[in-house]
Amino acid sequence: MKISTRSEYGVRLLIVLARAGDAAPMSLSQVARAEKLPHDYLEQLVGDLRRAGLLTASRGQSGGYRLGRPAEDISVADVVRAVEGSVMEMPCAGTATLEACDRPQPCSVHEVYQRLFESVDGALASSTLADLAASAGGPPYPVAVRRRVRAASNANPSA
Repeated sequence: MKISTRSEYGVRLLIVLARAGDAAPMSLSQVARAEKLPHDYLEQLVGDLRRAGLLTASRGQSGGYRLGRPAEDISVADVVRAVEGSVMEMPCAGTATLEACDRPQPCSVHEVYQRLFESVDGALASSTLADLAASAGGPPYPVAVRRRVRAASNANPSA
């Protein structure tokens, strides 16, 4: 399973707002600078996050973005669902019944994918923005560093 940049950047955007707390609303430019994220990409995400009620926007010279709910009431799962949709792309994973699945009976891999869904969804749902905002975190690694790390791990898969 791979977490997309939409999810990563959406979570990071909301963490910056969570850390700002009740301070003045933040502009996307401020968030982009703070997290070293592309401003244009953030503009694409805020619509989905606003529709989900995870952030609010205000216009004007002192306008910007704030969290739509308290940080302790927003889970990482909420953010992923807002920008990605379902946590897993299997029609029957995460449902109480198999009605969403077009097969007449559970397939041979249903059980393992259901457990995977429950594990991933549970981990994301149990992590709130407040938890993440309170952690030390740190600046994101520059792209060049990430590429070197990725290249090193690909060259030596046993490491």
